[in-house]
Amino acid sequence: MIASLAATLLTASPVADCATIAGLDQKIADPKLNYLLVGEYHGTQEMPGIAADALCAAAATGRTVVLGVEFTPANQPFLDAYLASDGGAEARKALLSAPAWTEEGGRTTVAIVDMMERARVLAKAGHKIAITAFDRVPEPIVSQERETGMADGLARAQAEHPGSLVVALTGLGHADKEGWVSRTPPITSAGGILPQDRTLSIAFARPGGQYWGCHAPNGDRTRGCTAYDMPPREPVAQRGIVWDSTLRGGFDGVYSVGSAYTASEPALARK
Repeated sequence: MIASLAATLLTASPVADCATIAGLDQKIADPKLNYLLVGEYHGTQEMPGIAADALCAAAATGRTVVLGVEFTPANQPFLDAYLASDGGAEARKALLSAPAWTEEGGRTTVAIVDMMERARVLAKAGHKIAITAFDRVPEPIVSQERETGMADGLARAQAEHPGSLVVALTGLGHADKEGWVSRTPPITSAGGILPQDRTLSIAFARPGGQYWGCHAPNGDRTRGCTAYDMPPREPVAQRGIVWDSTLRGGFDGVYSVGSAYTASEPALARK
């Protein structure tokens, strides 16, 4: 019944870009779910698109939905202002004046702006939407301090909106419930710190394509920030989520975007 209502509301939404994610409706309608972590490889067009469509599906249930982005709190006023804006040229210019956008890697791409725009349009259509900047360390380093801070940021955002669902797009390692087990000592990830009975975490399928970043998959930085090839590990699968925790350790399921990936360039033009 809840899933049918969600589908009806989503169909009636003026957000034409919302697309169904097979396998998501039943999970997203569970009122006990408070966190959906969408693990990503930074710099693609399609992975933020999955988070945006998950945001749509969650909003259609009538709950308050918080979009989590991997920015630090200094960016929060800019996100709030954009969410309340008309989305015009001046509003976008103001958004891109936030400190996060000076990063040249894959966390500040056009696809991330598109995801924020989806949140803004949903809010304007009457859905209960918020955005939170939940990262806590300026540099993209791996540390227990950072993971704890990220989990705390998401938990605080959820608590500020009682009964809400947080849909957070974040790097795969942060979403991994098993944590950074290769580190000495191992580091518990944000996905492992959040309450496990109220958190679902999904990893991405790996059919190859391209991503925007500042180093190649092997860590080579000689080409600088540009589009890189992502080595394929499996065939392209139908768009949707397979809920099977045995498919990828540390995750409740694996999502496919239905194609190989395409690189999304930085939202802020570089000189």
